[in-house]
Amino acid sequence: MFEGATSGGGIPHLGIGLPYFATLPAEIYRCGLIDFVEITPETICRQRAAGDAIALEIVPDQMERALHTCAGLPLVVHGVELSIGSAHGWNEAYLHMLDAFQAAWPFTWHSEHLGFQTIPGDDGKTLEVGVPLPLPPTIEAADLVSRRSVAIRQRYGVPFLLENPAYYLPDAPGDPEIGDDIGLMRKIIQTSGCLQLLDLHNVYCNAVNHDFDPFAAIDRMPLDAVAEIHIAGGSWDDGFRMDAHDGRVPEPVWDLLEYTLPQCPSVGGVVFELLDEHAVRLGVDAIQKELMRAREIWNRRGRGDGDGATRVSDLARPVGACL
Repeated sequence: MFEGATSGGGIPHLGIGLPYFATLPAEIYRCGLIDFVEITPETICRQRAAGDAIALEIVPDQMERALHTCAGLPLVVHGVELSIGSAHGWNEAYLHMLDAFQAAWPFTWHSEHLGFQTIPGDDGKTLEVGVPLPLPPTIEAADLVSRRSVAIRQRYGVPFLLENPAYYLPDAPGDPEIGDDIGLMRKIIQTSGCLQLLDLHNVYCNAVNHDFDPFAAIDRMPLDAVAEIHIAGGSWDDGFRMDAHDGRVPEPVWDLLEYTLPQCPSVGGVVFELLDEHAVRLGVDAIQKELMRAREIWNRRGRGDGDGATRVSDLARPVGACL
């Protein structure tokens, strides 16, 4: 085990969460529909050239608006630009930005994608590949991410979670000691003390695209280390199920949530994940229905021992009544 690695923990049972969207009415965060908010801090930042590097700076007006909209709600951070698995180095600009973000708005836990999205260019500059790509299931990859996970936990003093990826190329070459993406996540958790953000739509995408049983995959996961669950919608593209976060949650993902949630004793919350560009199109009514259904499952499975169990009566009041 790497120096500084300890068991996970420190995860409060919050309930049901929603990402922060500046494009939605603020009242959706104030009507008792949710118990906490998840924010991707890059969405309220701007990039600035800093010599040969790029700096990420929080936009003060956008931060102030987010703080006002979500006042009183516990906050968790879900980053996308750290690139924790890049062999040549992670995104230092993201970490410097997150330092400032935590000072202004402390968060309960912090999550990132288990993958990489930058590579070194021919001129020595870092190139963005566009989306997080999965890591090979190797000891080298596990050791790299484990060391960095320990450093992040020490830097911010809150639990750190890694999200299982969707992948579209099967059978990545790896080490037999690791096996596959599930083995890679398990190894990193064991050696770093980080926890897992279990994205059930990613599991569903992988199962459909690569023809395996998602429930059997869930049974192989370290569910006692799952601290957060994502549910989401997606779409089809050229025969592949895409992790697009562009719509309502499909029934197979709801089935996975019903199956998985009771087996996760340390889970702190369930988040309906959606991308900002799709939130307005989907609409407040549809978002409310997804949150209410998630709440019913959360409470039915006995996970609502925090604020999440106290707001069922609030759910009878439509968001429209607050507008």
